Amino acid sequence: MNILAQTAVICLYLLSSVQVVAAQGAGVVRSSLFAIEANDRIEDAGVLTVADGPFARTEAFEVVRRADGGRVVTSVITGSKGSYRAEGRWEFDANEQATSAVGKTSYNGEPVDIGIVSAPPSATVTISVGDVRRFVSAPCDPDCLIDMAPSALPMFTMTRQYSRQAGGNQRFRWIAQGLTQDQTLLKGHADIRFVRTELFNGKEVSQYLFVETITKPDTGDVVSFAFNLWVDGEHRPLAFDTVGSTLGTRDGYEAITMEMPAIFD
Repeated sequence: MNILAQTAVICLYLLSSVQVVAAQGAGVVRSSLFAIEANDRIEDAGVLTVADGPFARTEAFEVVRRADGGRVVTSVITGSKGSYRAEGRWEFDANEQATSAVGKTSYNGEPVDIGIVSAPPSATVTISVGDVRRFVSAPCDPDCLIDMAPSALPMFTMTRQYSRQAGGNQRFRWIAQGLTQDQTLLKGHADIRFVRTELFNGKEVSQYLFVETITKPDTGDVVSFAFNLWVDGEHRPLAFDTVGSTLGTRDGYEAITMEMPAIFD
């Protein structure tokens, strides 16, 4: 094959690759924390929307599968009517164990950088507000998942780690730092179970129910919240629901929670 022919083939390949990514992530706003290296690939991209209620927002996200099998998730979260903007990046190893997270946000108009590093049996949360930096040590034994509310993406990691073979309720430990409020969660856990799998528009969709239990940092009160998650056969996020009060759906899947209603018991 001559040089011109080779060049034409390469160009066609690159164009087809770009079209696939664009089809997955139409309308996706790319985070400043996004990065991709040689032999990495974009595995997923989309937008999750909470249309109504006090937590209305959009979350545009991209997922990169690294060459070593790990996964990197980045997102841009925008509050209703532009009330806030926050960015997050989460890294997972090839076994879907959370290794680190980075956040860019603001508290009361002050720029904030967040860093979370997991090194079981502990993890370190770093919060930098202006020139002030503080460190918080968090338990992570034998491991933990990393959240940065109000992002919805980290909770979907539980469906990837959940063992269908074992079944029943399975517990995951959480640590977190808020992106819109300066609150640190050190000892959260979630009990999750598989509910069902059905076909939705010819696509296999699985539904999960989990109950998250946290100790409120400001009062010490222990509270629980029930969630439903919907994912496709490759665990890509499609929708989430919090006892009917905060319904978030992926663009193009707005009808999924009517076809497969939430279950909270």
